[in-house]
Amino acid sequence: MSQDQAKKFIEKVKSDKALRERFLAFIKKEGFSCTLEEISQAKWENLVATHYSSPLPTIPKLPASERWD
Repeated sequence: MSQDQAKKFIEKVKSDKALRERFLAFIKKEGFSCTLEEISQAKWENLVATHYSSPLPTIPKLPASERWD
């Protein structure tokens, strides 16, 4: 699914009560107990965790003559 299609799906779930109920029923059927808000929050937390779990880029050390202090 392209990112554009994913955004359209999310908008459809937000605006279509029947689709939202079917989507939440699917989640429950698969053994999960969560709301759309909790899914959204988990996605954000995973993104942040992934971002901060990668090593920070190293800053090259410049000779004193090239520093801008």
